[in-house]
Amino acid sequence: MQIIKYILSGLINTAVGYSVFWVLLKHFDLSAEYANAAGYGSALVVAFALNKIFVFNQSTFTHSMIPRFIFAFTASFLINQIILIITHRAIGLPVEIAQVIAMATYTILFYLLNKRFVF
Repeated sequence: MQIIKYILSGLINTAVGYSVFWVLLKHFDLSAEYANAAGYGSALVVAFALNKIFVFNQSTFTHSMIPRFIFAFTASFLINQIILIITHRAIGLPVEIAQVIAMATYTILFYLLNKRFVF
C-alpha cells in the first residue's frame, strides 16, 4: 500500500513540477536545466508534506527530518539533472522525453532514500 501512496503523491508532485518546467521552457524560453530546477523546487514543500503524512504515516516531527529530506531531494535531483543532460544534450533526445526518463530515475531514488533514510 505504501508504494501505491508514493505513486499517487508522486503523480501530484510530478504534475506540479512538470507543469512549472513546461511553462518556463515553452513560455519563458528558460533552458531545460533551469526550468527543471524551478519545477523540482516548486514541488519540494508539497513533496515533504505528502511523503511525511500520506506515504510514510509520520505523525511526529523531528528537526532532523528536514535536512535528511533536503539531502534526499538534492541527491535525487542531481541524478535527475545528470540523466537529463546526458539524454538531451549528449544523446539528443527531445527535452520533453529526456525529462520523463530523468524523472523516472529521480522517483525511484527519492523513494528509496525517503523510506530508508528520512522517514
